[in-house]
Amino acid sequence: MSGPIAFAPPRLLQDVNRDGGGNRLLLYEIEGRPALLKHYRRRASAPREWAKALGYWLLERKRGVSARSRCAIERELLALWRRHGFDVPALLELPLPPGFDPRTASWLEYCPGPTLRAFAGDRAQPLEVRERELARFAATLAARQRCALETGETGLVTKHASLQHVLLHAGRQVHVDFESAHARGSDLTEALADELSGLVRSLLRGVRRADRERLGAAFLAGHGDAVLLRTIASRGIGTGIRRRARRFADRWRRPRLSKHDALAWVVERVGKEADPSGPTRSER
Repeated sequence: MSGPIAFAPPRLLQDVNRDGGGNRLLLYEIEGRPALLKHYRRRASAPREWAKALGYWLLERKRGVSARSRCAIERELLALWRRHGFDVPALLELPLPPGFDPRTASWLEYCPGPTLRAFAGDRAQPLEVRERELARFAATLAARQRCALETGETGLVTKHASLQHVLLHAGRQVHVDFESAHARGSDLTEALADELSGLVRSLLRGVRRADRERLGAAFLAGHGDAVLLRTIASRGIGTGIRRRARRFADRWRRPRLSKHDALAWVVERVGKEADPSGPTRSER
């Protein structure tokens, strides 16, 4: 794009929270095309951010607390996913409007559409259509899990996994929300188990009880790799100290359906073909 841009007033899609923290999303129109400006802001006071960063490191093994780190991590992961062929919003190379810092603001492709979680639970949609969409998502998930295991790249594993973070846009399934990441050196199979538990829990909680079995079966069939599913889920159900501590905290926060319950649901339905100890480095 040549020459300076005359920025018209944007449309505010998301504002900061009542405490003045959180991100802002601003929708601009540039040369007749939409562009989303994501402005990363603090989520808490400095002492609370420090305490949260410590908790991330000690218990959750993830990174991404300050506005600058979240901006950098999201740019890093969006580029990584696109290199490996997985659908995420494109990073747009545009000058920022006056007053924005490139360390805390990014231009993103605008991908409006319902979330996969909302679509899966939408009873106005034929059940067969929802089954196909979930099967398509699960097939891509299987490919991404295998790619992560082959490359050893934890950046290909979402940290806050949910069908809420997949947008149905123009025939695509676009993954969003990459502001936090697994800490470097994290156990890859553990990370995959955390992701799978979040996705399955999101599915089971997002649809009515009468549809769970058919939609859940479509997800498992679309994935198509019972051995890999059981291997990952079995690792998440494991009995290590860190895993037990996280399970206790999760069940306290989510008494109706915990992430452990979601992994147990997977294990129950995919059979006992796999070794629960998980893939070794030589098997990747």
